[in-house]
Order: sequence, then structure tokens, then C-alpha cells
Amino acid sequence: MKADIDFTEAAFKYIAELNKPTPTIRLGLKPAGCTGFEYEIKWDEIINDSDYTEDFGNFKVAIDELSYPRIQGSTVDIIEDGINKNVKIINPQEVASCGCGASVNF
Repeated sequence: MKADIDFTEAAFKYIAELNKPTPTIRLGLKPAGCTGFEYEIKWDEIINDSDYTEDFGNFKVAIDELSYPRIQGSTVDIIEDGINKNVKIINPQEVASCGCGASVNF
């Protein structure tokens, strides 16, 4: 199943340059924080049959079936703050986030 997700040019370039031996990024949600959910972004070796996936050439994206309805249509971006770079999910389905931005609600 196709994972309706997009990457900004900066995010695509950053992730492609990492050149990980396991070129699959798993995006998901877990219950956490003061507003309900926290995004999980990690490298993964396993793609399950029930995952929503997309191949971006240099890497693949996998989203579990429970997280997908809340993540679909999102854009992954890189936020630069001085010398620090952070991966951020820009999700049009978010209705609230905590003050520090660590957790979100839908």
C-alpha cells in the first residue's frame, strides 16, 4: 500500500546523504507527552505486509497501519538551528501540540 507522504528537497537530500545500510525509514506514532502522541522516526530493517510504503530511490518509507491514518498527507522536513539539524513532520491533521513541540494531538 502506498504511503501518501512527501519530503522537502532539504529533507530528501539530507536523508539520501546519510547512506544508511538499512535504507528504510519507519514513521509512526506512540502515545506520549501532554497532548497525546509523539512522532517516531527511526531506521528499520523490516517492512511488514500491513505497512504503507513508498520508495524514494535512495531510501524507502514504511508507516504502520495504526499510525498511517494520522500521518498520511504529511511532509518531512529538516529544521536547521545553528549547527543542529532536526527531522520534523509537518502534518496538516494536527490540531494541537505541546509548548515544546514534542507531542501532538489530532
